[in-house]
Amino acid sequence: YHVNEGNYIDSNIEKSVVDLVIDKDEILTLVKDIIASSSSSSSRRSTASDNSSSSSSSSTTSPPLIVGISKDLSMVKEQYYIHLAFPYPSTAQEKNNDGSSSTVQHYNRRVQVPLLTFCQTLSQEFESVLTSNAKCFIADASSSLSSHIFTTILQKCETSLQIPTVQEPAWMTIVAMLLRRKEISHMDGEKILYSLCRMESLKLQYEQRIGSKHKTVVFVLPGQGCTQMLLPVLQKLFPCERHVFAYDGCVDSVKRGLWMLSSLNKKNRRNVGVGNLPLVYSAMPRNISATVPLMTMMKKLPQLPDLLAKLSRDTSSIVEAWISSVDALIVLKEKEKENMYTPFVCRMEFLLKGESGNAGNEERGRLALCNVLQYITGSRSRALDDATLDAAQSVLMDLRKEWRDEMAACKELSQDTRTEIEDCVFSHKMILIGDKTLPDTVIPKVEWSLKAAKKLTSCACCFPGEDGDEDGSQAGDEDNVVDEFAMSTVKTTSSSNARNGYVDGKSKFAFDPSVFTGMK
Repeated sequence: YHVNEGNYIDSNIEKSVVDLVIDKDEILTLVKDIIASSSSSSSRRSTASDNSSSSSSSSTTSPPLIVGISKDLSMVKEQYYIHLAFPYPSTAQEKNNDGSSSTVQHYNRRVQVPLLTFCQTLSQEFESVLTSNAKCFIADASSSLSSHIFTTILQKCETSLQIPTVQEPAWMTIVAMLLRRKEISHMDGEKILYSLCRMESLKLQYEQRIGSKHKTVVFVLPGQGCTQMLLPVLQKLFPCERHVFAYDGCVDSVKRGLWMLSSLNKKNRRNVGVGNLPLVYSAMPRNISATVPLMTMMKKLPQLPDLLAKLSRDTSSIVEAWISSVDALIVLKEKEKENMYTPFVCRMEFLLKGESGNAGNEERGRLALCNVLQYITGSRSRALDDATLDAAQSVLMDLRKEWRDEMAACKELSQDTRTEIEDCVFSHKMILIGDKTLPDTVIPKVEWSLKAAKKLTSCACCFPGEDGDEDGSQAGDEDNVVDEFAMSTVKTTSSSNARNGYVDGKSKFAFDPSVFTGMK
């Protein structure tokens, strides 16, 4: 069965109205029509400003909605197909909860295309098309707490921020599963992720939801169970885009994950938490993506199986998913000079524990929100206006109340269970969370910095970035991080040469060669 505008219809009935496109020439034509919609959106924007008719775009195929990826057992059994739904122009309006109205999107054409052929063709065509939109990928290690927080803030402030979100797409989870099972090659997986991310951005551009100020699309990745599989590939494909890694403590993540699982059969609580916005039907259910690890850590951590065996099935699954997500961050940062992975490492506690009445925590929470929004929007050197920040702060205050209610509803873990969870985490020797802070976590400050940009100027006896406060070079845009790396390297090298009179033979001679002048 498949969902059609909220109603379930029989798959055989739906199949009778689905266009099967398998010819390579037809696929190429379909792809070219989809990409041509980018220029159509620009023309629609200009014609709208002139109050003229926008019917000229009706001849162009608008970017489709990705319904899903699956096999078709009635055809080639080993081939995967991508199912697309194409909308048609509609002027119908419907009322939103806040009293505003929006255009109803109807889909009148269903298309089934071979996944690899479609994405390879789409990727090849996109490589010759420049994009004017930036992307920001948000990875999670908090049992989807960060996914809910950032999605809610960006959606409720979309009028002022004009930054649309691609919310935990189910197709990403399917691609991650195909990569894990090795049903597709790594190269094919890269082409699928690259082409479909570009198409998602194109769809939002066509719908004129991307603002001209920030020109950013946010991809909220499926939950922590998928991070280890997806994050390295996305970083390789989009190394110059913005990346946020948001995390919470493992114990709190387990409590939230168990609460989501226990809430499955309760009315109006399926796949969502208290106050969560309903997930779009093309999104991955959080109770799955946050609690099921796609990649096992048992081979990498030989002690982990015995430690997980002491926990319940659901608890051990969530713990392993959390560890795998954090491991993805650590592995990438070990080679950050090669892969250019310098994310905004966001500790959710900074955002959520800004209690009113406590001046210190309240100011820290506001700074944390301001810092991460500056990074997501790429506006660090162009401060966000006060109205936007106040609106985002108001949404965050509501989210804090919901979070406190949610934590109160979570079942408290026994001290023995907490100890067993911590033993599992500490089996990963690189996760040092004595202060519950992962390496390079951005500390809320007015002149904040990505710690990776400061690490090279710190001495070995200090915590990374502790020996000096932010200077002018560290207060620039995050786009200049690579240049700051280079500058820090030069400074470190020059200072070390002069230290204690030691000489670097690569920069100057260890002796005066003039004393040998004239020697025979």
